[in-house]
Amino acid sequence: MSVKHNNIMMIGSAERNVGKTLLACELIRRLKPQTSIIAVKVTTIREKNAPCPHGDEGCGLCGAFKGNFTLTQEHDGPPDKDTRRLIDAGSLKVFWLRVREAHLASGVEALLNIVPAGQATILESNSARQMLEPSLFLVLRQDGGSRIKESCRQVIDQADRILSFNGTGWDLSPDRISYSAGRWWMRQDATAIILAGGRSLRMGQDKNFLPVAGRPMIQNIVEQLSPWFNDILIGANDPEKFQFLQRRIIPDRQPGMGPLMGILSCLSESRSELNFITACDVPVFDPHFLMKMIQAAHGSDITVPLSPDGRPEPLLAVYRKSVAAAAEQVLQNGGRRISDLFKVVKVKFVDVSGLDWYRNINTMDEYRSAIAGQLTGEHR
Repeated sequence: MSVKHNNIMMIGSAERNVGKTLLACELIRRLKPQTSIIAVKVTTIREKNAPCPHGDEGCGLCGAFKGNFTLTQEHDGPPDKDTRRLIDAGSLKVFWLRVREAHLASGVEALLNIVPAGQATILESNSARQMLEPSLFLVLRQDGGSRIKESCRQVIDQADRILSFNGTGWDLSPDRISYSAGRWWMRQDATAIILAGGRSLRMGQDKNFLPVAGRPMIQNIVEQLSPWFNDILIGANDPEKFQFLQRRIIPDRQPGMGPLMGILSCLSESRSELNFITACDVPVFDPHFLMKMIQAAHGSDITVPLSPDGRPEPLLAVYRKSVAAAAEQVLQNGGRRISDLFKVVKVKFVDVSGLDWYRNINTMDEYRSAIAGQLTGEHR
């Protein structure tokens, strides 16, 4: 079972020469003025006569390696050596873990014993993902490439984002990656929309302002989503109540027509093609879920997760801005339900594993249960 380490970002690769160390160096140089970063390179050693995991011809390391693992702090080397490049980029320290595949757990444990808890760390490896759960795991591959080496095949489904490398850069700019509050973040080229206009009839009071982690629930939601999205919109018909959030407040074009009108109104005002839409009563979000939903949105108008019991969750979904036109047509034809919209656009239903974190709060009993369950609202 992997152990969560929010201070670690991992970079894996589907094949060789996809710019792993190049990306690590760019991040280290850019973030150095604000954050000191330790860099780690992990080389997994296969058993004798096994196919080389590092290239078709190999480097001779596997055959010459003795022992179960070796962990060294790198200080120098030829200019083109990966660890030297990491040093020159400004890493606080650079470590190289060479470890036999069968002893990976022991090697990773030794590494964690010398990296200070909470220290920002970039770790280059596929196989170490089996032992660690970082706050961000990127897998790099060649633009248009189809090859996936075995060490990557075992963990690629756990990637938060798969980046394509064109020889000089990737399809996501490194400046979207940051480190703060003890964890790594990756800002999406998307907008988050929070629909805050419900009447809270079963709750008996406005659930936007129920206290969660010492602040109104809607503020707690905004603070969780902010590091991941370019912009956040609040869909509400009483904008004065939400001015303290310092976000754009979008009223319904025609009040009283339900969440479908809220979706239409906010999509029309969004500056992004992709938009993650949620209700105002989801107090905790899993960042890995957010990234996987954005990644899964390719090729569909609406991307909807399925709850553990198979129910679609349309207010925890990704909508393209172009869906606004279809929503307007549905409303003009008398439709009011989001399911009416599903009939006229391309919808992808995604079975997202690990959706057990998701809960929405509709009654005071559900709210009390959530608080009693130590619901803190902290980023997961």
